Amino acid sequence: MNLRNPDPDKNVTAGAPPARTPVKDRSARWDHVLTLLASTKRLSVAEVAVELGVSESTVRRDFMEMERAQLARRTHGGIVAVDVAYSLATVPRRADVDSAQRERVADRAAAMVEPGQIIGFNGGRSTTATARRAVARPDFDSRDGSPGLTVVCAALNIATEAVLRPSVRTVVLGGVAEPYSFELTGPLATATMRDLWLDTMFVGTVGLDINAGLTCNSDAEAGVTRIMIGHSRRVVGLATADKIGHRALAGICPVSVLTDLVIAGPVPDALREHLQEVSVRLHEV
Repeated sequence: MNLRNPDPDKNVTAGAPPARTPVKDRSARWDHVLTLLASTKRLSVAEVAVELGVSESTVRRDFMEMERAQLARRTHGGIVAVDVAYSLATVPRRADVDSAQRERVADRAAAMVEPGQIIGFNGGRSTTATARRAVARPDFDSRDGSPGLTVVCAALNIATEAVLRPSVRTVVLGGVAEPYSFELTGPLATATMRDLWLDTMFVGTVGLDINAGLTCNSDAEAGVTRIMIGHSRRVVGLATADKIGHRALAGICPVSVLTDLVIAGPVPDALREHLQEVSVRLHEV
């Protein structure tokens, strides 16, 4: 971790690194903190304030809200990781610009979820970020014994995000876990999904192409995702600009299967026109 001068009012000594640009967006701060916790397991208020370029009071508020959302536990002067949430392997962070775009996509997608709904996710960075925000929403409270939200997970890491919330009912598909995406595949996963129905399915993608549609790197993962899509009233694609024009190995679905597409970054005119032709709602963030 790069520690900076903790007091922005004091002059920085010659040869010291420049002050870090403050991370003003709360979602971006939380994502950064959770990523650090996944490896360090423990963080202090002071070091996070320096790392993010914000005040210690801002960090304390973040830590309080993260504990309330059951993402971490506070200690004297800091927080520690909730062990079950970080027992799975983690994937290295991409460039900050990609992370910022992904967080904007996640914020918009999570806002689409309504209390009491049954929602589904395939694996991926964007779907994981969306699930994390959706299950932490305070308006999803259990009432009369009914869950505030039901999450159907095709990926183990997303299940660990959801199962920590008492008001969320977590449904995990059976099957064989893929080593990098944590997605569950095979006959058990498809057989389980055939008996389930969703209000909204959030679909992450490796590639987004007008002709190839949404694609990923595994035909087994694509097969499970297709069944989830077919059992959902609403299908929301999640993408960042770097996905556009890229084709991966296995096709998930044509663009026309989507009801909505949430995308961060510039949208080419050709894709914009295609979305209008096939009546897919475009949400630019």
